[in-house]
Amino acid sequence: MAHKILALAGSPRRNGNSETLLDRALTGALQADPAVEVRKMVLNELKFVPCQNCGFCTGKGVCRYAASDDMGPIYEAIESCDRFIIASPIYFACVSAQLKGMVDRCQALWARKYLLKRRHPNADRRALFLSCGGFKHDRYFKCAAEVVSAWCAVCDVKLGGELFFPSIDGRGEIESHPTALADALAAGRELMK
Repeated sequence: MAHKILALAGSPRRNGNSETLLDRALTGALQADPAVEVRKMVLNELKFVPCQNCGFCTGKGVCRYAASDDMGPIYEAIESCDRFIIASPIYFACVSAQLKGMVDRCQALWARKYLLKRRHPNADRRALFLSCGGFKHDRYFKCAAEVVSAWCAVCDVKLGGELFFPSIDGRGEIESHPTALADALAAGRELMK
């Protein structure tokens, strides 16, 4: 059975540095497994309300709003895919609002796993997290990595790799980094093993 990748582009800016990393990792994944099915979602182009903490999901494991906004297809992709590539720039020491909003809406998956005791049946689900930011040190990646790690735990996905690139801010700067694109390509290949 062919692998299925959900690629989540978390930046509000199309074809920016983090999406460039995402696309390069996808190229690597396709090189490793040409039969892989890729589903790329640009979160900024989707419409969904933030989690309303209404409690509806605690009894059913589904979100009240899933049928009326663009989270429905995201939930379906999370359920059906076995490989995940998540890319986000760093904003205020964390992932983008677009990615964080999607993560928060996965409260329904948290309820399904921890309250209703329903785990995902596929134990071989893995993720790669890619991020870049304009600061010159790496401490701000830690909060972002914690958010992605928590999302992976809720979704029964093993976080199998992380790539962080500081001092990348202006459009296209990632392409001048001496190793970033090659690192992302290799990480995409590794994700398919």
